[in-house]
Amino acid sequence: MSHIFHSVNDLDISGDFAATGGPDDLGSLGFYHTERNASGGNVHSFDSIDWEDLSLYTMPLSVEELQAINADTTFPQLRDPSMANLSSTSDTSGYVPPSRIPSPIENTRPDPLRDANSSTWAARNPTRSVIRARTPPPRLSDAQKASRKVKRDQKMETTKRLHDAVALYLDEQKLKIGLLSCTHNVTPKYINDIIGSHTKYRTTRKVQLTNALIHAKAKEMNTDQPVGSRYTLVELREMVANDPQMKGLTKDEKAGYIAALSEHREQNVTNVRGNNMAAARDVLLTTERVVKELDDLRVRTGTYATIFVVRGHINDTIQSSMHGTDNSEDFWEDVYDIPMADYLRQYEQWACTQNQNLNERDSLEAVRKQVRKMIVRGLIAVTGKKNITMNYSNYETAVVETYAVQLIGWPASIKFINPSNIGTVGDIRKLRDALKARTCYWAALTPVEVKAHTAELDVRRLAGEVVRKPRKKRSDAGGSRKRKALPATNRENKRPSKKARKMAASSSEAPKSVEFIVSSAEEEDDFEAK
Repeated sequence: MSHIFHSVNDLDISGDFAATGGPDDLGSLGFYHTERNASGGNVHSFDSIDWEDLSLYTMPLSVEELQAINADTTFPQLRDPSMANLSSTSDTSGYVPPSRIPSPIENTRPDPLRDANSSTWAARNPTRSVIRARTPPPRLSDAQKASRKVKRDQKMETTKRLHDAVALYLDEQKLKIGLLSCTHNVTPKYINDIIGSHTKYRTTRKVQLTNALIHAKAKEMNTDQPVGSRYTLVELREMVANDPQMKGLTKDEKAGYIAALSEHREQNVTNVRGNNMAAARDVLLTTERVVKELDDLRVRTGTYATIFVVRGHINDTIQSSMHGTDNSEDFWEDVYDIPMADYLRQYEQWACTQNQNLNERDSLEAVRKQVRKMIVRGLIAVTGKKNITMNYSNYETAVVETYAVQLIGWPASIKFINPSNIGTVGDIRKLRDALKARTCYWAALTPVEVKAHTAELDVRRLAGEVVRKPRKKRSDAGGSRKRKALPATNRENKRPSKKARKMAASSSEAPKSVEFIVSSAEEEDDFEAK
């Protein structure tokens, strides 16, 4: 017979069980029940315990702990189980729990620390809309599971027949490709690349009114519906066709429906992912599509391409990757003597040290810096001069007239000034977007256009307009700028001029030695000869 051994926490001060003085009442808690033996004693068996009861493995939270969780504050001190048992049998009105002494770390930790959540990309961008995660479907019943299993088996059988037919077709295609390669004297890989080079990207179509109406009806009917009970696309089409309010719409009403669907699609593209797993999967699938497009572009046009994809924060679970068409990886070792993987690692380290969300990346100063670089790079590319600088004050004469180039497409709502002097984030972002979209770009002028521009400047000069802004005059312009003599007391501490230092250095040099040195014996012979 197996027995249960009770711990000290199950007893009160007098040595009895904490419930009512005996172990019988513990059976009412659901842990086990008692049985009488022949001698009249109680025997407790392990066989009577319900091991599937979750209450055996969990500790219920107190009211204070639940309030702390809901208020998002610090947890109260946990009670001692032994003291909890004692509280049920004795008067604890005079009991004072021991005070909790805060640690030095807790005293120095700022209160807003819990608000600085950087675990996910969405948490680092609290002002951005989040792509809503899909709600998991409800649990299926046994009948639904059996029905789906039958459908799954049928689908697997159909898929298997399709795969067998495709495999047979591929075998025949392989033979035909081999014959073509021999006939046209090319490799089979070249023919396979031609066959498989197709793009997945298509020109985006305009939003159709039918889709806009279906979107509006789905938003109306499926918003409050639970998952599994929402209307299907076929049912929504029938509702739109039978809805009298969606017939005979005016031009403005149609434009409103189309604008709502366009905004919904734009949000699905530009909103941030809600968790790291969704973000990592999005990066993986998008990178695969981009790599496929670059490989196909290489076959169609013979271009070389390299792509680096790295995470932007240490908490992200995105796997950094790189890809180069053909032998692009050799470029990094041949030119920079550094493997391409080392550049990827350094790029990832740099990106993680930035630690910026979308608002910080698009701050006023950051976008100003981007615009200045894009304008100067475009000017260098169109003129071919590496040491050229941009002159915003005298742009008409120092840039357009001198180098025969012009910046076309500057937004009309933004004054043509140095980007460092643009004071609003909206204006600088608008200019940045125009430069990125190449609606604002540098263009070379023809000789005829340069002459016309020079003639226009001459007309403006004759009209009294200041075409070229004069340089700012010195404060001491027109006066003598000779150095004043230093007082006698400061002459000793005066630093010597450059000319004086040069003369002192030349005079301190040792004299040059003669080519031949006459010995003393030769001097005596010469004296006697005289």
